[in-house]
Amino acid sequence: MAVTVKTKRGKNFTLLNPSEKGTKYATELAYGVALTNDGEQKFDKKGNAIKLTPKQRAFRARFLQAQKDSSKAFKHSHPNYKRKTGRR
Repeated sequence: MAVTVKTKRGKNFTLLNPSEKGTKYATELAYGVALTNDGEQKFDKKGNAIKLTPKQRAFRARFLQAQKDSSKAFKHSHPNYKRKTGRR
């Protein structure tokens, strides 16, 4: 769940948990443009959408791959783990 934080100067910004960050990165890679943590497109001073550079694309792809690797490692070392969702 994202958290909105207000600074001493009154500026608000959003902090994302790792799952939400992964979703944001996947969306950015799919569309090729930068997004804010609130899910809106970022624009430059001229009003054009900011496109991802090759380095930014590589960073986001590696972040998603690391999440996937971590998930697979956890599932391999805990084969009988059942996620507790509170639903019955």
